[in-house]
Amino acid sequence: MASIGWIDFSKDHRNRVGAVLDLLKTEGMVDELGLGTLRDGLANKLFPGISTVQTRARYFFIIPYILYDYQQLKPAQRRGKSASKFLEQQEYEVMWELAARYNYEERNGVIGITKRRPHKIARRPSAIYWNGLSMYQFIDTRGLAAEAYLKQVTNPSIESLLADAPSGDDNPRDDHDAEFENEFRIKIPIKENWQKDLYLDLERDEAELFADRISSKAKNLLIAELLNNNKLWEIFTASRDFMDFVNAAGELRLRDDLYNTLVLAHDFSQLMYGVHLAYNCQLQKKIFSNTHWDKEWKAWVDELSTSMLNYEGFNPQEVFQYSFSTRETTKTFVTNWWNLVQHNCNDLKVRDTLILRQEALVKGSKARLQWGKTEDVKADEWIGLRTFDYRFNQARTIINDIRAGLKR
Repeated sequence: MASIGWIDFSKDHRNRVGAVLDLLKTEGMVDELGLGTLRDGLANKLFPGISTVQTRARYFFIIPYILYDYQQLKPAQRRGKSASKFLEQQEYEVMWELAARYNYEERNGVIGITKRRPHKIARRPSAIYWNGLSMYQFIDTRGLAAEAYLKQVTNPSIESLLADAPSGDDNPRDDHDAEFENEFRIKIPIKENWQKDLYLDLERDEAELFADRISSKAKNLLIAELLNNNKLWEIFTASRDFMDFVNAAGELRLRDDLYNTLVLAHDFSQLMYGVHLAYNCQLQKKIFSNTHWDKEWKAWVDELSTSMLNYEGFNPQEVFQYSFSTRETTKTFVTNWWNLVQHNCNDLKVRDTLILRQEALVKGSKARLQWGKTEDVKADEWIGLRTFDYRFNQARTIINDIRAGLKR
Protein backbone atom coordinates (compact mmCIF):
# COMPACT_ATOMS: atom_id res chain seq x y z
CA MET A 1 0.00 0.00 0.00
CA ALA A 2 1.15 3.52 -0.78
CA SER A 3 1.43 6.01 2.07
CA ILE A 4 2.41 9.63 2.64
CA GLY A 5 4.21 11.36 5.46
CA TRP A 6 5.38 14.80 6.52
CA ILE A 7 7.68 16.43 9.03
CA ASP A 8 5.49 17.72 11.84
CA PHE A 9 6.96 21.10 12.80
CA SER A 10 3.96 22.52 14.63
CA LYS A 11 0.25 22.15 15.35
CA ASP A 12 -0.42 24.74 12.66
CA HIS A 13 1.44 22.63 10.12
CA ARG A 14 -0.41 19.54 11.30
CA ASN A 15 -3.80 21.22 10.88
CA ARG A 16 -2.87 22.42 7.41
CA VAL A 17 -1.90 18.89 6.39
CA GLY A 18 -5.15 17.65 7.93
CA ALA A 19 -7.08 20.11 5.79
CA VAL A 20 -5.31 18.81 2.69
CA LEU A 21 -6.08 15.23 3.66
CA ASP A 22 -9.74 16.21 4.05
CA LEU A 23 -9.74 17.03 0.36
CA LEU A 24 -9.17 13.36 -0.38
CA LYS A 25 -12.60 12.55 1.01
CA THR A 26 -16.00 12.63 -0.64
CA GLU A 27 -16.67 15.83 -2.59
CA GLY A 28 -13.25 17.31 -1.94
CA MET A 29 -11.49 14.48 -3.82
CA VAL A 30 -9.71 15.68 -6.99
CA ASP A 31 -11.10 19.11 -7.87
CA GLU A 32 -9.29 19.25 -11.21
CA LEU A 33 -11.02 22.34 -12.59
CA GLY A 34 -11.17 24.57 -9.50
CA LEU A 35 -14.94 24.49 -9.01
CA GLY A 36 -14.87 23.40 -5.37
CA THR A 37 -15.13 26.90 -3.91
CA LEU A 38 -18.33 27.57 -5.85
CA ARG A 39 -19.76 24.24 -4.76
CA ASP A 40 -18.79 24.94 -1.15
CA GLY A 41 -20.33 28.42 -1.26
CA LEU A 42 -23.68 26.88 -2.16
CA ALA A 43 -23.18 24.14 0.44
CA ASN A 44 -22.68 26.84 3.10
CA LYS A 45 -25.96 28.40 2.02
CA LEU A 46 -27.77 25.07 2.32
CA PHE A 47 -26.01 23.54 5.34
CA PRO A 48 -24.00 26.20 7.20
CA GLY A 49 -21.61 24.89 9.83
CA ILE A 50 -21.56 21.39 8.32
CA SER A 51 -18.44 19.98 6.65
CA THR A 52 -17.64 16.83 4.70
CA VAL A 53 -15.54 15.40 7.54
CA GLN A 54 -18.06 15.79 10.37
CA THR A 55 -19.48 12.49 11.54
CA ARG A 56 -21.92 12.87 14.47
CA ALA A 57 -23.75 15.77 16.10
CA ARG A 58 -22.50 15.13 19.63
CA TYR A 59 -19.01 16.32 18.82
CA PHE A 60 -20.56 19.81 18.79
CA PHE A 61 -21.03 19.34 22.54
CA ILE A 62 -17.94 17.32 23.43
CA ILE A 63 -15.53 20.14 22.57
CA PRO A 64 -17.28 22.76 24.78
CA TYR A 65 -17.63 20.18 27.57
CA ILE A 66 -13.87 19.63 27.54
CA LEU A 67 -13.22 23.37 27.70
CA TYR A 68 -15.69 23.65 30.59
CA ASP A 69 -13.67 21.00 32.42
CA TYR A 70 -10.51 23.03 31.92
CA GLN A 71 -12.20 26.16 33.25
CA GLN A 72 -13.05 24.34 36.46
CA LEU A 73 -9.45 23.32 37.14
CA LYS A 74 -7.84 25.08 40.07
CA PRO A 75 -4.74 27.20 39.36
CA ALA A 76 -2.47 24.51 40.74
CA GLN A 77 -4.07 21.93 38.46
CA ARG A 78 -3.57 24.17 35.44
CA ARG A 79 0.10 24.73 36.12
CA GLY A 80 2.13 23.53 33.15
CA LYS A 81 -1.04 22.50 31.31
CA SER A 82 -2.28 24.94 28.67
CA ALA A 83 -5.87 24.94 27.47
CA SER A 84 -4.68 23.80 24.06
CA LYS A 85 -2.74 20.86 25.49
CA PHE A 86 -5.60 19.91 27.81
CA LEU A 87 -8.08 19.96 24.92
CA GLU A 88 -5.78 17.85 22.77
CA GLN A 89 -5.23 15.23 25.46
CA GLN A 90 -8.90 15.01 26.38
CA GLU A 91 -9.91 14.64 22.73
CA TYR A 92 -7.61 11.64 22.49
CA GLU A 93 -9.04 10.18 25.69
CA VAL A 94 -12.53 10.55 24.25
CA MET A 95 -11.38 9.00 20.96
CA TRP A 96 -9.87 5.94 22.63
CA GLU A 97 -12.89 5.51 24.90
CA LEU A 98 -15.40 5.77 22.06
CA ALA A 99 -13.36 3.53 19.78
CA ALA A 100 -13.39 0.80 22.41
CA ARG A 101 -17.08 1.33 23.24
CA TYR A 102 -18.01 0.97 19.56
CA ASN A 103 -15.69 -2.05 19.17
CA TYR A 104 -13.42 -0.26 16.67
CA GLU A 105 -16.11 -0.76 14.03
CA GLU A 106 -16.45 1.87 11.35
CA ARG A 107 -19.75 3.48 10.31
CA ASN A 108 -20.51 4.49 13.90
CA GLY A 109 -19.19 8.01 13.38
CA VAL A 110 -16.32 7.84 15.84
CA ILE A 111 -13.46 10.03 14.68
CA GLY A 112 -10.36 7.85 14.91
CA ILE A 113 -12.39 4.65 15.35
CA THR A 114 -9.46 2.41 14.37
CA LYS A 115 -7.01 3.99 16.82
CA ARG A 116 -5.97 2.19 19.97
CA ARG A 117 -4.03 3.79 22.77
CA PRO A 118 -1.52 5.48 22.31
CA HIS A 119 -2.05 6.02 18.55
CA LYS A 120 -3.36 9.44 17.49
CA ILE A 121 -4.85 11.19 14.47
CA ALA A 122 -3.69 14.09 12.29
CA ARG A 123 -6.81 16.23 12.70
CA ARG A 124 -8.88 16.25 15.85
CA PRO A 125 -12.61 16.98 16.28
CA SER A 126 -11.91 20.50 17.58
CA ALA A 127 -10.48 21.44 14.17
CA ILE A 128 -13.19 19.61 12.23
CA TYR A 129 -16.10 21.17 14.13
CA TRP A 130 -14.67 24.59 14.96
CA ASN A 131 -16.46 26.52 12.24
CA GLY A 132 -19.78 24.90 13.19
CA LEU A 133 -19.21 25.64 16.88
CA SER A 134 -18.84 29.29 15.97
CA MET A 135 -21.70 29.31 13.48
CA TYR A 136 -24.22 27.95 15.99
CA GLN A 137 -22.74 29.89 18.90
CA PHE A 138 -21.77 26.89 20.99
CA ILE A 139 -18.62 28.93 21.58
CA ASP A 140 -18.21 32.64 20.87
CA THR A 141 -14.91 32.37 19.01
CA ARG A 142 -14.95 35.97 17.72
CA GLY A 143 -14.00 34.52 14.34
CA LEU A 144 -10.67 33.10 15.53
CA ALA A 145 -9.27 29.68 14.59
CA ALA A 146 -9.01 27.18 17.45
CA GLU A 147 -5.32 27.63 18.32
CA ALA A 148 -5.47 31.43 18.09
CA TYR A 149 -8.66 31.51 20.13
CA LEU A 150 -7.27 29.37 22.96
CA LYS A 151 -4.08 31.42 23.11
CA GLN A 152 -5.99 34.70 23.21
CA VAL A 153 -8.32 33.51 25.95
CA THR A 154 -5.60 32.11 28.20
CA ASN A 155 -3.03 34.82 27.43
CA PRO A 156 -5.17 37.89 26.71
CA SER A 157 -3.73 41.18 25.52
CA ILE A 158 -4.77 44.44 27.17
CA GLU A 159 -6.87 45.23 24.09
CA SER A 160 -8.80 41.97 24.32
CA LEU A 161 -9.34 42.41 28.05
CA LEU A 162 -10.83 45.86 27.44
CA ALA A 163 -12.99 44.47 24.61
CA ASP A 164 -14.29 41.75 26.92
CA ALA A 165 -15.07 44.11 29.79
CA PRO A 166 -18.74 43.81 30.80
CA SER A 167 -21.05 46.55 29.67
CA GLY A 168 -24.55 46.80 31.12
CA ASP A 169 -26.13 43.36 30.95
CA ASP A 170 -23.24 41.92 28.93
CA ASN A 171 -21.78 39.80 31.70
CA PRO A 172 -18.88 37.45 30.85
CA ARG A 173 -20.08 34.94 33.39
CA ASP A 174 -22.01 31.98 32.08
CA ASP A 175 -25.74 32.56 31.72
CA HIS A 176 -26.42 29.18 33.31
CA ASP A 177 -24.26 29.70 36.39
CA ALA A 178 -23.69 33.25 37.53
CA GLU A 179 -20.92 32.12 39.92
CA PHE A 180 -18.94 30.46 37.13
CA GLU A 181 -16.33 32.47 35.27
CA ASN A 182 -16.88 31.62 31.60
CA GLU A 183 -13.53 32.65 30.22
CA PHE A 184 -14.00 30.62 27.01
CA ARG A 185 -17.33 32.29 26.19
CA ILE A 186 -19.10 28.93 25.96
CA LYS A 187 -22.77 29.31 25.15
CA ILE A 188 -24.19 25.95 26.20
CA PRO A 189 -25.01 24.68 29.70
CA ILE A 190 -22.48 22.84 31.83
CA LYS A 191 -23.06 19.09 31.92
CA GLU A 192 -21.53 17.37 34.92
CA ASN A 193 -20.14 13.86 34.43
CA TRP A 194 -20.70 14.11 30.68
CA GLN A 195 -17.96 11.56 30.04
CA LYS A 196 -19.61 8.82 32.11
CA ASP A 197 -20.97 6.03 29.84
CA LEU A 198 -20.09 8.18 26.84
CA TYR A 199 -21.92 7.55 23.57
CA LEU A 200 -22.41 9.63 20.43
CA ASP A 201 -26.20 9.77 20.68
CA LEU A 202 -27.53 13.18 21.67
CA GLU A 203 -29.41 13.46 24.93
CA ARG A 204 -32.78 15.16 24.72
CA ASP A 205 -31.64 18.47 26.22
CA GLU A 206 -28.71 18.59 23.80
CA ALA A 207 -30.97 17.88 20.82
CA GLU A 208 -33.40 20.59 21.91
CA LEU A 209 -30.62 23.13 22.27
CA PHE A 210 -29.08 22.23 18.89
CA ALA A 211 -32.47 22.36 17.14
CA ASP A 212 -33.12 25.78 18.65
CA ARG A 213 -29.73 27.09 17.53
CA ILE A 214 -30.23 25.88 13.97
CA SER A 215 -33.72 27.38 13.85
CA SER A 216 -32.40 30.75 14.99
CA LYS A 217 -28.92 30.93 13.40
CA ALA A 218 -29.89 29.27 10.09
CA LYS A 219 -33.44 30.57 9.88
CA ASN A 220 -35.10 30.01 6.48
CA LEU A 221 -32.22 27.85 5.24
CA LEU A 222 -32.54 24.22 4.18
CA ILE A 223 -30.96 22.77 7.33
CA ALA A 224 -33.57 24.49 9.52
CA GLU A 225 -36.42 23.51 7.23
CA LEU A 226 -35.38 19.86 7.42
CA LEU A 227 -35.72 20.01 11.20
CA ASN A 228 -39.17 21.58 11.13
CA ASN A 229 -40.80 20.15 8.00
CA ASN A 230 -41.53 16.44 8.43
CA LYS A 231 -42.63 15.88 4.84
CA LEU A 232 -39.48 17.47 3.48
CA TRP A 233 -37.39 15.38 5.88
CA GLU A 234 -39.07 12.20 4.65
CA ILE A 235 -38.16 13.08 1.08
CA PHE A 236 -34.61 13.97 2.16
CA THR A 237 -34.02 10.65 3.92
CA ALA A 238 -35.54 8.67 1.05
CA SER A 239 -33.38 10.35 -1.60
CA ARG A 240 -30.22 8.80 -3.01
CA ASP A 241 -28.38 12.10 -3.27
CA PHE A 242 -28.87 15.84 -3.43
CA MET A 243 -29.97 15.87 -7.08
CA ASP A 244 -32.58 13.20 -6.42
CA PHE A 245 -33.79 15.15 -3.38
CA VAL A 246 -34.33 18.43 -5.23
CA ASN A 247 -36.24 16.71 -8.01
CA ALA A 248 -38.51 15.05 -5.45
CA ALA A 249 -38.88 18.17 -3.27
CA GLY A 250 -40.66 19.95 -6.10
CA GLU A 251 -43.87 18.18 -5.13
CA LEU A 252 -44.04 20.20 -1.89
CA ARG A 253 -45.04 23.80 -1.47
CA LEU A 254 -41.80 25.34 -0.23
CA ARG A 255 -41.09 29.02 0.27
CA ASP A 256 -39.94 30.62 -2.97
CA ASP A 257 -36.55 31.67 -1.59
CA LEU A 258 -35.76 28.18 -0.33
CA TYR A 259 -36.93 26.39 -3.46
CA ASN A 260 -35.06 28.82 -5.70
CA THR A 261 -31.83 28.10 -3.81
CA LEU A 262 -32.39 24.36 -4.20
CA VAL A 263 -33.01 24.75 -7.92
CA LEU A 264 -29.92 26.95 -8.33
CA ALA A 265 -27.72 24.38 -6.58
CA HIS A 266 -29.26 21.54 -8.60
CA ASP A 267 -28.83 23.30 -11.93
CA PHE A 268 -25.26 24.42 -11.20
CA SER A 269 -24.40 20.81 -10.37
CA GLN A 270 -26.01 19.59 -13.58
CA LEU A 271 -24.19 22.23 -15.62
CA MET A 272 -20.81 21.46 -14.07
CA TYR A 273 -21.31 17.72 -14.53
CA GLY A 274 -21.03 18.47 -18.24
CA VAL A 275 -17.67 20.17 -17.67
CA HIS A 276 -16.24 17.12 -15.95
CA LEU A 277 -17.78 14.85 -18.56
CA ALA A 278 -16.12 16.83 -21.35
CA TYR A 279 -12.84 16.77 -19.40
CA ASN A 280 -12.93 12.98 -19.31
CA CYS A 281 -13.78 12.83 -23.01
CA GLN A 282 -10.64 14.85 -23.71
CA LEU A 283 -8.44 12.70 -21.51
CA GLN A 284 -9.61 9.45 -23.07
CA LYS A 285 -9.17 10.80 -26.60
CA LYS A 286 -5.74 12.31 -25.87
CA ILE A 287 -4.23 9.28 -24.15
CA PHE A 288 -6.08 6.25 -25.47
CA SER A 289 -7.66 7.58 -28.69
CA ASN A 290 -11.01 6.21 -27.54
CA THR A 291 -14.50 7.66 -27.38
CA HIS A 292 -15.57 6.03 -24.12
CA TRP A 293 -17.51 9.01 -22.69
CA ASP A 294 -18.65 10.54 -25.98
CA LYS A 295 -22.07 8.89 -25.98
CA GLU A 296 -22.76 10.18 -22.47
CA TRP A 297 -21.59 13.63 -23.54
CA LYS A 298 -24.04 13.73 -26.44
CA ALA A 299 -26.87 12.61 -24.17
CA TRP A 300 -25.97 15.33 -21.65
CA VAL A 301 -26.06 17.97 -24.39
CA ASP A 302 -29.40 16.77 -25.74
CA GLU A 303 -31.04 16.62 -22.30
CA LEU A 304 -29.57 19.69 -20.58
CA SER A 305 -32.48 22.04 -21.26
CA THR A 306 -34.84 19.59 -19.53
CA SER A 307 -32.49 18.11 -16.91
CA MET A 308 -31.91 21.61 -15.50
CA LEU A 309 -34.98 22.70 -13.57
CA ASN A 310 -34.68 26.36 -14.53
CA TYR A 311 -32.69 26.32 -17.75
CA GLU A 312 -34.21 29.52 -19.10
CA GLY A 313 -33.70 31.45 -15.88
CA PHE A 314 -30.27 30.17 -14.85
CA ASN A 315 -27.68 32.88 -14.21
CA PRO A 316 -24.16 31.97 -13.03
CA GLN A 317 -23.89 35.33 -11.27
CA GLU A 318 -26.34 33.99 -8.68
CA VAL A 319 -23.86 31.20 -7.88
CA PHE A 320 -20.92 33.58 -7.60
CA GLN A 321 -22.59 35.63 -4.85
CA TYR A 322 -22.13 32.75 -2.40
CA SER A 323 -18.37 32.42 -2.82
CA PHE A 324 -15.96 35.29 -2.22
CA SER A 325 -12.80 33.18 -2.54
CA THR A 326 -13.32 31.93 -6.09
CA ARG A 327 -10.79 33.15 -8.63
CA GLU A 328 -12.05 35.58 -11.25
CA THR A 329 -10.63 33.26 -13.91
CA THR A 330 -12.85 30.47 -12.63
CA LYS A 331 -15.92 32.71 -12.68
CA THR A 332 -15.07 33.66 -16.25
CA PHE A 333 -14.67 29.98 -17.14
CA VAL A 334 -18.12 29.12 -15.72
CA THR A 335 -19.70 32.06 -17.56
CA ASN A 336 -18.04 31.07 -20.82
CA TRP A 337 -19.10 27.46 -20.34
CA TRP A 338 -22.72 28.51 -19.82
CA ASN A 339 -22.60 30.63 -22.96
CA LEU A 340 -21.07 27.76 -24.92
CA VAL A 341 -23.66 25.16 -23.96
CA GLN A 342 -26.49 27.58 -24.65
CA HIS A 343 -25.42 28.52 -28.15
CA ASN A 344 -22.94 26.14 -29.74
CA CYS A 345 -22.30 23.12 -27.58
CA ASN A 346 -21.23 21.05 -30.59
CA ASP A 347 -18.13 23.16 -31.16
CA LEU A 348 -15.73 20.68 -29.60
CA LYS A 349 -12.67 22.79 -30.39
CA VAL A 350 -13.97 25.69 -28.31
CA ARG A 351 -15.12 23.26 -25.62
CA ASP A 352 -11.74 21.58 -25.38
CA THR A 353 -9.79 24.84 -25.41
CA LEU A 354 -11.89 26.22 -22.54
CA ILE A 355 -11.25 23.16 -20.40
CA LEU A 356 -7.56 22.86 -21.26
CA ARG A 357 -6.96 26.48 -20.21
CA GLN A 358 -8.94 26.13 -16.99
CA GLU A 359 -7.11 23.00 -15.92
CA ALA A 360 -3.77 24.66 -16.66
CA LEU A 361 -4.73 27.69 -14.53
CA VAL A 362 -5.82 25.46 -11.64
CA LYS A 363 -3.14 22.76 -11.69
CA GLY A 364 -0.18 24.59 -13.22
CA SER A 365 2.67 22.27 -14.11
CA LYS A 366 0.59 19.25 -13.02
CA ALA A 367 -2.08 19.81 -15.68
CA ARG A 368 -2.84 16.59 -17.52
CA LEU A 369 -4.08 18.10 -20.77
CA GLN A 370 -1.54 20.92 -21.06
CA TRP A 371 1.57 19.11 -19.88
CA GLY A 372 0.76 15.42 -20.30
CA LYS A 373 0.82 14.56 -16.58
CA THR A 374 -1.38 11.54 -17.23
CA GLU A 375 0.29 8.71 -15.33
CA ASP A 376 -2.79 8.14 -13.17
CA VAL A 377 -5.30 8.16 -16.04
CA LYS A 378 -6.66 4.73 -16.99
CA ALA A 379 -8.65 3.65 -20.00
CA ASP A 380 -12.41 4.02 -19.57
CA GLU A 381 -12.07 5.26 -15.95
CA TRP A 382 -13.41 8.57 -14.66
CA ILE A 383 -11.15 11.31 -13.27
CA GLY A 384 -12.39 14.12 -11.01
CA LEU A 385 -15.81 15.23 -9.77
CA ARG A 386 -19.24 14.28 -11.05
CA THR A 387 -22.38 15.93 -9.67
CA PHE A 388 -22.17 17.93 -6.44
CA ASP A 389 -23.73 16.61 -3.25
CA TYR A 390 -23.23 19.78 -1.16
CA ARG A 391 -22.55 17.80 2.09
CA PHE A 392 -25.88 16.01 1.68
CA ASN A 393 -24.85 12.86 3.57
CA GLN A 394 -23.12 14.67 6.43
CA ALA A 395 -26.12 16.96 6.92
CA ARG A 396 -28.45 13.97 6.92
CA THR A 397 -26.43 12.35 9.71
CA ILE A 398 -26.28 15.50 11.86
CA ILE A 399 -29.99 16.26 11.44
CA ASN A 400 -30.93 12.64 12.07
CA ASP A 401 -28.97 12.72 15.34
CA ILE A 402 -30.90 15.81 16.42
CA ARG A 403 -34.28 14.41 15.43
CA ALA A 404 -33.53 11.12 17.18
CA GLY A 405 -32.50 13.03 20.32
CA LEU A 406 -35.75 14.99 20.34
CA LYS A 407 -37.67 11.72 20.57
CA ARG A 408 -35.85 10.57 23.72
